Amino acid sequence: MGAQVSAFVSEWPPLAARFARVVNRDLAGRGLALLTLFVGFLTLAVLSEDEPLPPTAWQELGFASDAPSLRRVTLREAGELEQLFLDNGYEISALQEDDGLGVPRLAVTALPRDMARIHDAEVRKQLFLRTLLPLVLQANRELRRARAKVIAALDAQAAGRLSATDALWLESVALWYGAEPGDAADLLSRIDAVPPSLALAQAAQESGWGTSRFALRANALFGQRAWGDDAIGLAPSDADRKDFKVRAFPDLQSAVRSYLHNLNSHRAYQDLRDRRARARALGVPLHALELVGGLRNYSEEGPEYVAALTELIRSNQLQALDEVRLRDRRRQ
Repeated sequence: MGAQVSAFVSEWPPLAARFARVVNRDLAGRGLALLTLFVGFLTLAVLSEDEPLPPTAWQELGFASDAPSLRRVTLREAGELEQLFLDNGYEISALQEDDGLGVPRLAVTALPRDMARIHDAEVRKQLFLRTLLPLVLQANRELRRARAKVIAALDAQAAGRLSATDALWLESVALWYGAEPGDAADLLSRIDAVPPSLALAQAAQESGWGTSRFALRANALFGQRAWGDDAIGLAPSDADRKDFKVRAFPDLQSAVRSYLHNLNSHRAYQDLRDRRARARALGVPLHALELVGGLRNYSEEGPEYVAALTELIRSNQLQALDEVRLRDRRRQ
């Protein structure tokens, strides 16, 4: 429960630090502040009764629908997960060959606890990719929906017909992403998808294809750090520095969403966002092997890290997964 509470609270610091400015601007902001206090007290009451967590910032901003788009699945053993995928006709090789069926709408909450004991590397890789692919597709789908909503709000703002409620939402989104105030181009460069092949490659690289203790014990797939004495996560046993932990998440979907927000908001990945914005301006598809060059700052290894990701994408033919889609609900 402690890791879940921390993951929920940590969604909000980018907004909370500058929230007071929004509150003081208009009556709607003051009303929102009162509502926030009420929700805070209600949250404490809910958590004390060990009920499900309240909505995260991702949901509150309208990125994630209230109705779940994926069916949550919790299975503790690799064999059980493998059987579930087989029952759903879910094979990576078929997707790479464009079978047209699509990816089943399954949200696996955590990797199997015996993931590291799968001795066949290829079997382990296939299980890892099938587990994460629906989560990446869903998070990207949410980002595309949010991007469309932002574009509509910006168009209404330019025409002078943006409502106070939508104006507040737009400013909240800009604050959460650290966009320059009033800079529409900067905001749009931050609210965008990432090629699934790139996300899958980073997850594989950072988690050792799902075998690291961070991935298995804390749902930490991308090596994101949490700072401070009160940070919830796992401390690296061999790190020279002792002032951070690898951040823990309540489930794998939360880890994927946080990773995408990190790429879309942190100043270290401006190069990636610039490369993506240029592709959008030219009207060309996003290409993982072009965007990966913008991740030099993700690791202290710099160019070597980029080279490792590039080889991982190529050797596993991950770019074949960039065009796949979630399965139609009627075909589930």
